Amino acid sequence: MLPFTVLGLTSCVKERPPADTEENNAQDIQKAGEFFNKLGIAAMAEENYAKAIANFRRAVQLNPYDPEYWKNLGEAYTAAKFFEKAREAFGKALALKPDYGEVYYDLGVLYTRWEKYGEAIKWFKKAAYLDTYEERYKAFYALAQLYKKLGKEKEYVANLQRAVDLYPRYKEALLELARYFASRGVYSKAELYYLRYLSAYPNDEKVTLEYARLLVKEGKYDRAKKILKSLIDGSQDPQIVAQAYKLVNQILIKEAQERLKKEKLKD
Repeated sequence: MLPFTVLGLTSCVKERPPADTEENNAQDIQKAGEFFNKLGIAAMAEENYAKAIANFRRAVQLNPYDPEYWKNLGEAYTAAKFFEKAREAFGKALALKPDYGEVYYDLGVLYTRWEKYGEAIKWFKKAAYLDTYEERYKAFYALAQLYKKLGKEKEYVANLQRAVDLYPRYKEALLELARYFASRGVYSKAELYYLRYLSAYPNDEKVTLEYARLLVKEGKYDRAKKILKSLIDGSQDPQIVAQAYKLVNQILIKEAQERLKKEKLKD
């Protein structure tokens, strides 16, 4: 007599799926999440915020456990001025990754645009003093801009200085400090920051011209003329050359006036 398995009873038993099917499905979902996240990033670059939101929302639906996707969704909502939804998305990101410096910074941006400056300062400070956040200098710079808006000059300058302490080549902060001290007549400090800026960005002709003007105010005519000569000889920008010539003429007039004063004093 044949065994009952041969009599067709095995056909009633369902075939077991391959052992790796579940793992493959998870990988497919992860890849799909990454795909929509990349689409969202591309849409953000194009400033198409509606498209970015749609793609980031799809990404978090597919993989709600990736804090980066929630962060990106929050940034898109912020850009589109959906502030409540942005706050919710950032909250989801922090629930998954509590010490997420980029989200601390993003919350500062959100509350700044929402004109809730106290909250913005709180979150920028959290980002600025989080050691694991690699771009802390950005948070200090953002704090400086907020304090400037609020008329707190001392805090404005202090946070600009902290930003350049962390990132010595921070272009915007160096230039702001140079211009700030020049506007206050603190020429020695202004010169220091102009020199730091130009050592990092020597080909910035407009700022080189600014620096030459500062030297003229300080009465450092020989140094100013040397810088202006290099601009006249090397610049391809006719406006820069024209302004350099104009400044040289001003120096020559000042020097002539000073010589006349000395001669009168001798007489």
